[in-house]
Amino acid sequence: MPRVKIPRKSTTVDMTAMCDVAFLLLTFFMLATKFKPDDVVKVAPPSSVSSDDVPDKNAFQVMFDKDGKVFFSYNDDENLGPLIDVVSTQQNLGLSPAEKKNLAHILAAGGGLGMPFAELKQVLDLDPDSYKAFKQPGIPAIDSAHNELRTWVTCLLQANGGRTPDNVLIKGDNGAKYPAFKEVIRAFTDNKVFHFKLVTAMADAPPGTALWDERHKK
Repeated sequence: MPRVKIPRKSTTVDMTAMCDVAFLLLTFFMLATKFKPDDVVKVAPPSSVSSDDVPDKNAFQVMFDKDGKVFFSYNDDENLGPLIDVVSTQQNLGLSPAEKKNLAHILAAGGGLGMPFAELKQVLDLDPDSYKAFKQPGIPAIDSAHNELRTWVTCLLQANGGRTPDNVLIKGDNGAKYPAFKEVIRAFTDNKVFHFKLVTAMADAPPGTALWDERHKK
């Protein structure tokens, strides 16, 4: 009886399509990824057991370091341009279109801006490396008579049609003195903005508490 001869088939797999997909995905993530710029102010916030996430969109965030130097960022694409227009007009800054674009980039990037109005234009003409190396003095918020952060908040409300931004965040250094915190709060309360969140570093809940049990249950 003749034996049935099974035809041999090649075991080679064409990987061309898979390689194409892999490189397409790699290219997409390289182009779509945005790296957070270095903060121009170093803030070590106090810790808390809160686990709420910090919103990364449409956030007006005020930061102040241990020396009380005040900075802020704002990443609302819709209202950032109107805010800059209002500030430029009310403070007679005379910002050019290029300077407005640069200011919008600085505020939206999230690293922080801390310049008095009178000196604002001088940082808007710096290239990125020079801006990063430039030591900003902080927004004046020494007392009620010299609180330019309050002016920024007033302009912010005007640019937003009187509406408070969805996310107002305050991130203060754990070593900052109370007067610095008080003047930051005053900038908002004087503008009748009473809803804001304090940004803290997350700490674990004390053992034995319901929150600890919830976080550590399997």
